Amino acid sequence: MPPFTAPQIAAAPHDVRWPPTLEVPTLGPPAGGTSAQRPLLQIPENAGKTISTADSQRNHFVEGRGDETISPEIASQIARWNRELAARSTPLLAGIANTNAGLAEQLAQLGRSAVGLKQRLAAAEQKLIEIQSDYQSVSGKLSEYGLTPTIGLLLRHRKEQLDSWQTQDNENHFARAELQRTQQEALELDLMPVGEGQLQQQADQMLAQSTAAGGPKETPLLRQQVIDLLSQQTQLVTELKSGYRIYHHDLDRLDSTASATSATTAEFRKLINRHATWIRSGDPIRIRDFADAKSGMAALLEFRHTRQLGRDLQEKLSDDQISGILLLVFIGVLFAVRWRLKSWLVAIGSRAKMRTAGKTRVVAAGVLTLGVAAVVPLQFYAVAWWLNQGIVSELILQVAGGFFAASLIALLVELPRQLLRPFGLVDKHLTQKFTTRAEAFKDWSIAGLMLVPGAFAITMLGQIDHGIWRDSLGRFGFLMMMLVVAGLAHFALRPGKGFLCPAIEAFGGRLATGFGHLWYAIALGFPILMGILSALGYGYTAGELIKRATWSAIMVMTAGVVWKIGQLGFQQVWRNLTQPKVEPRYDEYGLIEEPESDEEVNETHVVLKHQIGFLGQCVAGVALISCLVALWVDVVPNVNLANPVLWTVQDTVTSYAENTQGQSVAQSVVQASPITLLNVVWAAAILFAAIHVSRLLPNLFDALVLQRVDYDEGMEHLILVLGRGVLFATGCFVACRLIGVRWATIQWLMVGITIGIGFGLQDIVRNVLGGLVVLFARPVNVGDRVTVGRLTGRIASQTLRTTILADDEGRELQIPNRKFLSDEVTNWRGAGKLTTVAIEISVRREERPIDIGRMLGEWAAAERYVLQSPGPQVTLVCIAKKTQRYELHVWTEDRHDARQLQLALLETIRSNLRERNLLAKTQPTQPAIRYADVEPIADTSRPKRRSA
Repeated sequence: MPPFTAPQIAAAPHDVRWPPTLEVPTLGPPAGGTSAQRPLLQIPENAGKTISTADSQRNHFVEGRGDETISPEIASQIARWNRELAARSTPLLAGIANTNAGLAEQLAQLGRSAVGLKQRLAAAEQKLIEIQSDYQSVSGKLSEYGLTPTIGLLLRHRKEQLDSWQTQDNENHFARAELQRTQQEALELDLMPVGEGQLQQQADQMLAQSTAAGGPKETPLLRQQVIDLLSQQTQLVTELKSGYRIYHHDLDRLDSTASATSATTAEFRKLINRHATWIRSGDPIRIRDFADAKSGMAALLEFRHTRQLGRDLQEKLSDDQISGILLLVFIGVLFAVRWRLKSWLVAIGSRAKMRTAGKTRVVAAGVLTLGVAAVVPLQFYAVAWWLNQGIVSELILQVAGGFFAASLIALLVELPRQLLRPFGLVDKHLTQKFTTRAEAFKDWSIAGLMLVPGAFAITMLGQIDHGIWRDSLGRFGFLMMMLVVAGLAHFALRPGKGFLCPAIEAFGGRLATGFGHLWYAIALGFPILMGILSALGYGYTAGELIKRATWSAIMVMTAGVVWKIGQLGFQQVWRNLTQPKVEPRYDEYGLIEEPESDEEVNETHVVLKHQIGFLGQCVAGVALISCLVALWVDVVPNVNLANPVLWTVQDTVTSYAENTQGQSVAQSVVQASPITLLNVVWAAAILFAAIHVSRLLPNLFDALVLQRVDYDEGMEHLILVLGRGVLFATGCFVACRLIGVRWATIQWLMVGITIGIGFGLQDIVRNVLGGLVVLFARPVNVGDRVTVGRLTGRIASQTLRTTILADDEGRELQIPNRKFLSDEVTNWRGAGKLTTVAIEISVRREERPIDIGRMLGEWAAAERYVLQSPGPQVTLVCIAKKTQRYELHVWTEDRHDARQLQLALLETIRSNLRERNLLAKTQPTQPAIRYADVEPIADTSRPKRRSA
């Protein structure tokens, strides 16, 4: 085959095919001075398969196939050819050849990386398929056969397999690191000035620069050589860009596959942990285990574990140094936060001024106690979480498990320790005292120094134990720690002599003290029972039970502190909402501190307070019980037996499907919904809550809303009736849905009720309709003196069905509301009995109208001879630039001197306003006294009932 010349190579710049023998012209004059041509390098024949066109690669990338792979060997041959060419060429061509050699070497490296990536991707996809298949298989067997011994062994094997896979599953981190590295390389390629249409201009520019720098003069042969090398460079860059796109696409697939594998593994691990609690994790303890302990101790003390842990940590830090630095910073910040919180806690308890700051200090001390107790466990947990993320090994996972156990035990120890610390919550802020607090704090501190490192060491030993010394070190350490816990429980809860018995008596009362022997038996027997389970080979079962028992104790202690904080905080909020605003008073020494009064003088507020307290206790109790049930429900095998299906409800639902023409077609499908015992319990709880909340609404609405707005009695009653009806109806609807009661089930019952209403309940319907007319039309109001038929009295209250009249002899008469529609009703509005006294007052605009109205009403109600029912009524008449005018109406009996009452009331109100610097300089003229037998009382809205 004749050699290719440079013009022939330049004729096909878009597809560089390397011939078997390529004669490249000499790049400089030979030694003899002639311009003969000689071949520089022989290129293999298969080099023509090295670089395909950019369009072909781009099509493969767009279609997502990526079938063609880059041959690293041929790319390396191109790199060697360019290196040898650079060694024999002028500086201009040597620079381009060296650049091409670098690109070819980068192409070879990319090819080798792509081959390794495809292997990783295939392995990751195969692992995902296997995990999903195993998960579905195990789930089906558990649902069909339950937890049998054979399935228990299968779960144990799958758990060990998942643990081993976690140490090998670092594909996410590999994909992230490779993406960061290759993105930088791809960005550098984008900055290179290459392009098929720019070869001529680029060659001219480079030749001009070389000639200006003293290089060889431009010749047609040299120009063609530069263009050929630039064309090769363009092809290499195009190939690299296409390769990087395919490589990044495969990295995204690998990351998605690894994420799906992690999610499926987490669900699989949750399923295994839920059912593997009672599976034997080892053999019962034997005499040979004592002999194996020596070998296990020798293996544990080998330095290879330390060296391996150091290498694993170094690899983990090199993969992500930022997370390690952030972990150290986070731990340091937590140390500073703990020191600051503990300083505040001690300061609140040690300084007398802060101890007299009211109940706010108790709330602050409780919050600080929980904060200080959570810092050290949070530090252990942060270290364990960091070790469990990213690149992990078997040894790193074992260390992470130890830190997890240490964090949980540290939280269990720190909570009571911080509660009992000097100048802490129990010592200085609660009324209960017990003499052994200092001893209890000291003993808990010593117990923490033993239990926290012990939990870390035993957890690691239990995970490291394998081979000939399986269950030797970890189990023996666990048995020793259980004996320590049992001894601590003995000294803490021994009836009559334990250092925590005074605390139970002080805070638990007689009920908790009466069960002292029971608490002692539980605290002493639980660790002994866990040791027996571990000795029988149920080490995993004992660990799970201890974990749940620890969380239960933590939740109970935390709930006790939070309940105390919430109780005090609720009392303070309740006091701010219900008690009248007290104006600050000053003397020559400053602010006069008003004594706090815990006594409720308002009957409505007392009843409402008890109702809210009862509901709060119910909610807190249900929440705690729900958390404990959710924590322990996985331990009970076949828990579905405790929640049997009582009946099944058939529901007709509408589903949409596409037909052959692509149109959505609605179909009615009958769906069976099982109603279990838990549904009935939830329905009863919701109905119970709806009933009590509907009872609570009137008093709550009166205390929080009606005391601050100006509604008439009819509107108030309408809002209360509608609110209670909506709440009760909502509760009934939700409860009926839970137990499967549908409208199709009760529609015939509603038809029967409607017929019964039409025939037998006509009077009730008329009374209700009459009540609605009375509420909306308001012909009479509470406090009016009316005559209905032959009955005369003052309206005491109104309901939706009846109206209560109080006659002159003190009797209460119930009148159906339909009487207000059918009989004659005379509204005397206090005629012959009461006298209306009105005054007008002008006040400065510094205070809100609602506060002024409240103060005027309180001062008027305190005046002698002023009736409390109907109570004083304050009306805002007008507002000027600097003042606002109010009209105050009070009622008194006709036997009292109304003029004297008006003057006394006016003097009292002006004096009080003058003391507060609220009285305006100009006062309006006072209205005349309106006697019932002189002129009728104007039709003003009835005075509102307000709680004193």
